[in-house]
Amino acid sequence: MLDIQFEGWFQCRFPTDPDPTNDPRGLSGPTQVVPGEPDFERIIHLNDFVSPRFPRDTDRGVTVTAVSYQEKTIADHALIGASVNLIDGPQFRQRNQITVPTALQSAIDPFHLEIKKDDIIIRRKDFWDPVHPELNFNDVFDDPAIANRRLNTCVLQSTVVAEQLGILNYEHYRIERKKELKTLLEKTTDPVKQAGLEKRIKNIRDDATQTGVMIAATQFLGLLGQYDWTMNGTSVVLDPNNKLGGEIGHSQQWPISFWLGGYDVDTLFGYMKGTLSVPFYPKA
Repeated sequence: MLDIQFEGWFQCRFPTDPDPTNDPRGLSGPTQVVPGEPDFERIIHLNDFVSPRFPRDTDRGVTVTAVSYQEKTIADHALIGASVNLIDGPQFRQRNQITVPTALQSAIDPFHLEIKKDDIIIRRKDFWDPVHPELNFNDVFDDPAIANRRLNTCVLQSTVVAEQLGILNYEHYRIERKKELKTLLEKTTDPVKQAGLEKRIKNIRDDATQTGVMIAATQFLGLLGQYDWTMNGTSVVLDPNNKLGGEIGHSQQWPISFWLGGYDVDTLFGYMKGTLSVPFYPKA
């Protein structure tokens, strides 16, 4: 197998409980749009972020970081640095926990993975039912035999997330962010940006006064959602100059394993890390 490892920051601008999942701005939940930003679109962005907030405005998205074949690392592989994306408008589907069996579970739907670098493109969809590729999560959520395959398992206060991102004290992390935002506000002259920073500062300040706000804000910082399944849908591999050095299998399913975690309700960013494995036959 050719194992393609990837990681980086992802963005998802979406309302959270108790706001309804179609709320355009956020009011009562910990995620809220601030002045100068467009409405929530609820899309999971692995790159090409929408109005990214400090300090995530200079961070890279999800890219390929390592490639190995039959467990031997290929340091100069052509895919190193390739962008990794979910296309076709993927969202977290759970309707405020109504359509999932366990709290903090969520399906990512649609799931259409793309890895791209220069003239190399690797894409594959995953179908809930290969016989009925038109089905979406709303069609299958009440059938565990189908839906559970792509639901995540959850870890609260994850040590993996803590050690990956250095978030070891959730309350302290929020307090330090508030200090950073205040410093940034003092240097900002644009009135719209000032209003946005003031709203973010107020939201963190409310941790100490509103029941449940601290729990909601910090719960996401320590949450890890683990996803594992084999991709079963249509695939596309374009490699006109044989930079991959071989052929990727289409008829076989592709195992994928990744986690999403450390979601920050202030920046609307979290971290992603995982591995896609594809059947591979070397060719000169």
